[in-house]
Amino acid sequence: MNQHPVWRFENQMPEGRAFEIYHATNTTPQPTIYQSHHYYELYFILHGAIRVIVEEQDISPAPGDALIYPPHCMHRVIHTDPSQPYERFYIYLSKEFLASISTEDYRFVEVMDRLTQGGRYCIQPGEEAVRALVPLADEIIEAARDTSPAGTLANRCRMTLFLLRLLSLLEESVAPQAEGSASRMSDLISYINQNAAQALSLDQLEAVFGISKYALLHEFKDYTGMSIYQYILTRRIILAQQLLQQGVKPRQACEQSGFTDYTSFYRAFKARTGKSPTQFGKAQVE
Repeated sequence: MNQHPVWRFENQMPEGRAFEIYHATNTTPQPTIYQSHHYYELYFILHGAIRVIVEEQDISPAPGDALIYPPHCMHRVIHTDPSQPYERFYIYLSKEFLASISTEDYRFVEVMDRLTQGGRYCIQPGEEAVRALVPLADEIIEAARDTSPAGTLANRCRMTLFLLRLLSLLEESVAPQAEGSASRMSDLISYINQNAAQALSLDQLEAVFGISKYALLHEFKDYTGMSIYQYILTRRIILAQQLLQQGVKPRQACEQSGFTDYTSFYRAFKARTGKSPTQFGKAQVE
C-alpha cells in the first residue's frame, strides 16, 4: 500500500495561528505529494536542486529564488538531485495576520496578491539578497521560544518589519515574464483548473488536446505524480472549500464544484480534509 497520499490538505499551521517560520535542510528526498493550504506560503531557496509544479506551471528554482504560494494553490516539490542537501527558509502567513498588521496605505494581502498576479509564483531576488535575510529569519525563529505575552508581541513586531523588508525586495525583483510556449501538460492542467466545475471526461480531453486517452493518462501521471481523475477530484474539493468558506450550503457547494452525487462528494471531501462539508462550513463562521 502507498504510504503517502497523492494530495494533502493537512493544515500544517493550525487554524487561528498568525504565522510560522522555519529554516530547514533536508538531506534525503521528501514525499513528492501535492499540497494545498488556507494560508500564504513563501519559500526562499538557499541550496539544492528541486523542481516545483505549481498549478499548471513547471518551475526549476535556483538558490536565491523565492516561491510564493497563495491560499488554495496546489503545489508539489520534487528533489531532482538527492545528493545535494535542500536548504530553505519558509514562512506561513494567515490572511487574518496580514490584515491585522496592515494600514490603509499599505495592505499586505494586496501586495502578496500583486506579486502572484498573472500566475507568477517564482521571483528571483538573487542569492546574495536572500542570504542576507537568513539571520533575520533565524532571529525570529529563536525568539519564538519566548511564549510570554510580551515575547509574543515583540516577535509579532519583528515579523512585521521582516515582511516589509522581504516584500519590498520581492517587488523590486519582479521582472516582466518571458513569453514561451506552454507544454502540453501545462495546457491540460490549465484547462482542468478552468473547467473543474463542469463535466470532464477523458473523451472530452482527448478531443480538445488531440492526443489519445492512453497517452494522456501516462503523460499526466508522469508529469504530476497523480492520475487525471485524482487531480480533477482534488481541484473540485478545493473549489468546494472556497465555496463553503463563502457561506454556500454543502449541497450547493457540491453542485457548484462539479460533483453530481452528494454521497460521493461527502466521502471525497471528508477523506481529503478530515471534516464533513457541514463541519468544515461551520468552522469558518465560529
